[in-house]
Amino acid sequence: MESLGDITTYLWHRLPLILLFAGGYLVYRLMAVTGLTEGLVNRALMRCRGSVSVLLLVIIATAAALSSFIPNTITVLTLLPVLKRLDRDFARQGVTGMTTVLMCSAVYGAAIGGMGSMIGSPANAVLFGALDLFEVPGRDEVNFFNWFLWSVPLVVVLVLAAWGVAAGLGLPAGTRGVRVRVECADGQCRGDARQRYGGRLFWTYMGFWVAEAVTRQSVPGFARISPAVCLGFTLLFLYLVFVRAAPPLATVRGPLLRPGDMVSGIPRRGLAFVLALAVLFGAVHWLKLDEWIVVRAGVLLQGDMAPTLLFFLTILAVIFLTEVLSNTAVVAAFFTIAYYAAQGHGMAALPLMIAVSVASTCAFMTPIATPTNALAFGEMRGASLTRMVLLGLVLNLAGAIILTGWLSWVLPKIY
Repeated sequence: MESLGDITTYLWHRLPLILLFAGGYLVYRLMAVTGLTEGLVNRALMRCRGSVSVLLLVIIATAAALSSFIPNTITVLTLLPVLKRLDRDFARQGVTGMTTVLMCSAVYGAAIGGMGSMIGSPANAVLFGALDLFEVPGRDEVNFFNWFLWSVPLVVVLVLAAWGVAAGLGLPAGTRGVRVRVECADGQCRGDARQRYGGRLFWTYMGFWVAEAVTRQSVPGFARISPAVCLGFTLLFLYLVFVRAAPPLATVRGPLLRPGDMVSGIPRRGLAFVLALAVLFGAVHWLKLDEWIVVRAGVLLQGDMAPTLLFFLTILAVIFLTEVLSNTAVVAAFFTIAYYAAQGHGMAALPLMIAVSVASTCAFMTPIATPTNALAFGEMRGASLTRMVLLGLVLNLAGAIILTGWLSWVLPKIY
């Protein structure tokens, strides 16, 4: 049993990572409360220039960009008012069947963006715990900066693949010749002084963590003082957000955020779906069905096989298991399976375990796959479950192939 001193030393060593993930929540609240995210979404959508197909690309890309740094659920919450407005506009023009593809575009982008950065998905936090538990070689080389080296190209390719599925297979025939009009909410697109201040704080946050990762890699001895430096920055950031007066507006004065701003209302209908999902996953876990299914899936990874095939089967199993089980439960079990499978095949465990974390965000097919999917499906009235499943199935298979080809090739080169 580890002593209190060992636990304290470990937590101090991992303090930068803990602060990075905790700060990610603060940043998303900052962006949501100031309206910065909604302004960014509306300005991005205005670039579609009336094309329905390009509109879907903009939705997917915007959702991916946002969810790389804020929780997927919040990204979808930000997009939902815009999606509902667009759906009503299409209906007024006599175009039916757009609800599902609009919803799926947001879900696809949010899920893809979850792999875009270290803080993009809760599964990544579980990943680092598993890497430390198994003392996987190379784990200290994974940082906020070099994650982007392989994740950004991957996100771009998956965004294009998702666009191909949504626009190529999901658009109803009646959209040909239809022009869509996107306007900023309340006619405001330029942003106010508090939004610009919030934007500067966002880039300050991003700049610090990129600089910290680069410095940790390039300056000998910096890793020893990094926890203290990161703690100091976090305290300064908290001061700038909660204490220092932000630029005043006619109706708003004081700091950018107040403690009460750290929570916000969730749409009731979507919340009902999320709560039902939690009950379902709780029942599955109580019956130990998730453990039984994951163990059976792990059997597929036994025996002699090529490393690329092991990568593909692992990714495929994780993707489809997260469609019906809690992705946290899946990754927690599959990190162990991936570690021992890699050991048994003479492979480095780090790339395969990262692949498990990335694959767990590719839940494109069912409303019960993630709380984000449940929320989106619950709020977009009239969405077709059948179409969502069929489109998601195609993207799941395409995603498994893309992830296998890219991750099995690039991760061993970086780590």
